[in-house]
Amino acid sequence: MGEPVQGRPGTAADAVDGVVPAWVAEPATADELAQALAHASRERLSTVLRGNGTKLGWGRVPVSVDLVVSTARLDGLVAHRHGDLTATVQAGMRLEALNDELARHGQCLPVESAFPGTTIGGLVATNESGPLRHRVGTPRDLLIGVRLATADGRLVKAGGTVVKNVAGYDLGKLMSGSFGTLAAIVEASFKLHPVPRASTTLLAAYAEPHALVRDVRAVADSQLELAAFDLAVSDADGLRVLARLASSPAATDAQVASAGRLLEGATAVTGDAERTLWTGHVRRPWAGGGTVVRLSWLPSALPDVLAQVEALRRAPCGPVTMAARLSGAGLLHLAGDPTDAARAVVDLRAHGALGHVVVLRAPRQVKDAVDVWGPELSSAGAARALKRMFDPAGILNAGRGPV
Repeated sequence: MGEPVQGRPGTAADAVDGVVPAWVAEPATADELAQALAHASRERLSTVLRGNGTKLGWGRVPVSVDLVVSTARLDGLVAHRHGDLTATVQAGMRLEALNDELARHGQCLPVESAFPGTTIGGLVATNESGPLRHRVGTPRDLLIGVRLATADGRLVKAGGTVVKNVAGYDLGKLMSGSFGTLAAIVEASFKLHPVPRASTTLLAAYAEPHALVRDVRAVADSQLELAAFDLAVSDADGLRVLARLASSPAATDAQVASAGRLLEGATAVTGDAERTLWTGHVRRPWAGGGTVVRLSWLPSALPDVLAQVEALRRAPCGPVTMAARLSGAGLLHLAGDPTDAARAVVDLRAHGALGHVVVLRAPRQVKDAVDVWGPELSSAGAARALKRMFDPAGILNAGRGPV
């Protein structure tokens, strides 16, 4: 490895999908992080970027990892411009800590994570989102600027710190969902949202898919402004729709009344019970072991998607759980045998109603049987060209993908 960067030897606690890194660097400044990457490029060290490690198991299994570069010590709130509804945050700051700070001014970064302790850098790098995606989009949509450490050791900025300044905006979008394959996110600037003064969730259960699809289409065709609109499927609770209304108290009450007329037999949930409901819903696909698959589809394909999920529930692949945005994206948890889970992934990819089918978390047997990212897309050539431009030595992400 040549002269090692400042840090320590890797341990089992630092393992990346079971592979223990040779060395772990924990830079305290942006300059130190950039220097660590420059060293890794010179020495051709297979390098993985890590926040709090909540999603280190995502991606292909690495053959080896020479260096893990942690952002744990870059964990500050750089600036909160509450009058402009924007904030700049270091990559290692945890989402919960950020929203605790923003709440002092009645504001928030409206993104949910299933993982306590997830960092801002990890959130952007994976573009992880939750139910609030229905109204505000993903982290990519909220990002207005980034500061990056490139593989050759440079620190560069793109975008701005106020919403109206969009110079270089696309570079931030490029980093969103890049899984640490292109550069290290050092800081991120976001547009924020006010914390709503009232919130109510309507919870509707269905005995069969036809009635669910009917009600979902009625809501989609209405003038309702939902904060979240989700589907939940499980052996314990069957088919359920969760519709959250969040605004001023008067507007929320009026919208709840309208939505209640469209969702058959819905019950209203508020306060602590509502928060518990959504927390459980977001975390349920990740409970226990097994395989977690991310799916996407067009909203018009919902009947076909429900039929495919029902077929999986009847197949020998163990309990099947789904938590999804009714706009067309979601997570499927397959709790059964890895061989059956791998076969289910192949079947899902062959299903015409589904777009991307990506394996996020899975046992080694599943990852050995199917490529976690799926068949190569038409955009793969452009993605590889970007990888060569940003990371010519090919050191970042240890071949874990997506490029």
